[in-house]
Amino acid sequence: MPEIIAILMESVIFIGVVWLLIFVAALWHEIGHALGYMLATRNTKWHIRVGWGKRLLNTGRLTVSLLPFDGYFTPAEDKIDTVAKLVATLSGGPAASLVSVAGLAFLKFGGVSFSSGIFASDAVAFFIDCALSVNLFILILSVIPAHYFCGKIKGLETDGLQIIKAVKKSRS
Repeated sequence: MPEIIAILMESVIFIGVVWLLIFVAALWHEIGHALGYMLATRNTKWHIRVGWGKRLLNTGRLTVSLLPFDGYFTPAEDKIDTVAKLVATLSGGPAASLVSVAGLAFLKFGGVSFSSGIFASDAVAFFIDCALSVNLFILILSVIPAHYFCGKIKGLETDGLQIIKAVKKSRS
């Protein structure tokens, strides 16, 4: 019986940590959009939604839902009035994801030791691998010029496609 309880506890912890990794990766990507927006427009009024399904948290700046598999940045005011501001806003998310991927890749391949008296080094390495995979997936998905295929953002354009369309439109 103690083995079953231990397996259940480890499973719950595993699912919770993986959920947290996906949530943080999506949130960080959307914060990148917010930073790009604030740098381009000098405006600090915006909202980020991460996930879909049952709402877990709703504040003035952030909405978090149960399934953290997508995110959406919304400026509160229409201050994106030039192509440069739009490209800066759209590029912020992939740039933030790229920073995450670079940092996690350094942790994975940079010879960093994960020995600890608290956590098993294999578990830490596994979760770094998971975080790297999630962030790399978000980075690649956001820069590919396509339409999203699931969640509340289904059918919306990726950052890459929006950037390409904005640049093409400004040239004509």
